[in-house]
Amino acid sequence: MSKNTPSSGAGKPKEGNRLYNLLAGHFPRLTPWLHIVLFFLVLLGIDLGFRFFMRSASETISKDIILKFLPFSLGWSLLLTAIAMLLPRRGRQVYMIVLGFLTFFDCLAHGVYINMFRRFFSFSDLAFAGDGAAFLDLSYLMMIRKLLLLWLLACFAGAILAALLVPPEAKSKWIPSVITVVLSIAVIAATRFSILGSSGAVIWNQNTDPAFLYEDFSDTRANLIMLGIYQYTFRDIQNAIPKSATLTDAERSEIEAFAANRGHEDNEMSGIFEGKNLILVQLEAIDTWMLDGYMPHLKAVKEQSISFSNHYTPAYITAGTFNTEFMVNCGLLPAASGTSPAVYTRNACPNSLAHLFRDKGYHANSFHGSSPEVYNRGPIHLNWGYEAYHSGTDMGMENYMMDSQLMGAADMMLPESPFFTFIITYSGHGAYSDTNPIYLAHEEEAKAAATRTDGNYVYAVGHAMETDLFIEDLMETLESTGHLDDTVVIFYPDHYNYYMLDDTLQMEIKGVDTYNMLQHTDWFIYCKGMEPRQIDKYTSSIDVLPTIANLFGLDAQYELLTGDDAFSQDGGYVFFTDNTWTGTDQDVSQEIITRRRISGLLLSGNYWAS
Repeated sequence: MSKNTPSSGAGKPKEGNRLYNLLAGHFPRLTPWLHIVLFFLVLLGIDLGFRFFMRSASETISKDIILKFLPFSLGWSLLLTAIAMLLPRRGRQVYMIVLGFLTFFDCLAHGVYINMFRRFFSFSDLAFAGDGAAFLDLSYLMMIRKLLLLWLLACFAGAILAALLVPPEAKSKWIPSVITVVLSIAVIAATRFSILGSSGAVIWNQNTDPAFLYEDFSDTRANLIMLGIYQYTFRDIQNAIPKSATLTDAERSEIEAFAANRGHEDNEMSGIFEGKNLILVQLEAIDTWMLDGYMPHLKAVKEQSISFSNHYTPAYITAGTFNTEFMVNCGLLPAASGTSPAVYTRNACPNSLAHLFRDKGYHANSFHGSSPEVYNRGPIHLNWGYEAYHSGTDMGMENYMMDSQLMGAADMMLPESPFFTFIITYSGHGAYSDTNPIYLAHEEEAKAAATRTDGNYVYAVGHAMETDLFIEDLMETLESTGHLDDTVVIFYPDHYNYYMLDDTLQMEIKGVDTYNMLQHTDWFIYCKGMEPRQIDKYTSSIDVLPTIANLFGLDAQYELLTGDDAFSQDGGYVFFTDNTWTGTDQDVSQEIITRRRISGLLLSGNYWAS
């Protein structure tokens, strides 16, 4: 064999794909590094592009703050790229495609999630992920911004292209990889230090202070836009690690100091309903404009009630219904992050409404169409003190979604007095469509009554009409059974109607211009023969329990409740997840921070069990 004749085995250079060979023929020195540069740009582009297209998600993060923390994006993109250089050819290709897909899917999930829940995804939401997935509808997926979707697809395509451009002879590059890893970690650490070294001690502007936002990590919208997709995910994983379920001596002392400065004094409304029955109704997605315009029976009850005109239902977790359900039943804030879901099923809660009423000799039962597995209500309601959670199946409902069928269980809802009955309606629930059986039951009436046809307006009207049938049946049943004279009925919604899927339209309908103000809802208390009146004091969901406790003369530990009796001199303001508040000109920033912290310690630390 001639020594100029190539052998058929060792020494033969590996061939790349056509694109690689074409580029290598024109740019032989550049092409071996092209995949690394492209992959870095893809990772950086996904982060920057997502923040750009979703920048309106946060009203509190300025361009200056975003620019200050862009090094997070640079550092993480470098670090993830350095990992690719540590891998051999085949592993590098797989890594690039898999990571490209994961980041694409992560951003896509955030884009869909914010349409459903008005906040970005957090690992703490996994406690209720299965329940939320059951309500997922194609209409939510269609709401993602088209330009964002195109950008993400282009970036994913770039990751695939980078994988195709990996040289056939590519090997692990340890020295440049280690140097890049060290450099990227230094950039990330320095940027994080710049956050924690900022004006975190300044309390008055905590809703825009980077240090507070980063440490608190409850405002997902602000944090993701500020930190970028990679640092947000890293911080989210850190924050989702369950905290200790045991209170330290210092934390217990902190709770005791908080309680020592609080309390409750009797007022003109104290004990006026003592001994009466209570029916507490949580209205699924019944917004103010629905009640006033399309629910004549509920409106009639409101006009004869004590009505709170400045009531709000802030959402602290994505499970909007359970969010308010927990606050009203337990008087605490739900765990926005870092707490095991077991706290709701196992932790002692003697200060809950059901326990307080049962301590007074009441029967306490809860009713809702959904199965006891949804939001784990079966064991949770038992832990809260209810004798039983009654689902649609238990109540004999033919269709658990139809509120008009709820009163078929009147005998169960109206046991021997005294009783406390908690009812959660369902029919206001989305997703809305012209095939939803709730809407179909009221289609013609809804079309005739609706004053506009854009968005999901007509569907919402139809769903509200179904719930109003339940209200009519409830009040008539109380009258016919003789319970109306000795029963108080209280109504409040779980959240504003975000199933409309168009907050701009909702703001126009409600005459507001911010997301927080969009959460204005109704809360009213009906008792036959009571003089109707309107209360202008600002209230929110956490004020419901202490108010009920005062009205019924319950032995609540007011000093350990997050909210206040609406008829007391305390409170009078509403605070939201972005740490802003409304209802007072006073600076209540420190008070809000303290109440949130104490509420979190009481919940996660299982305070009453020890």
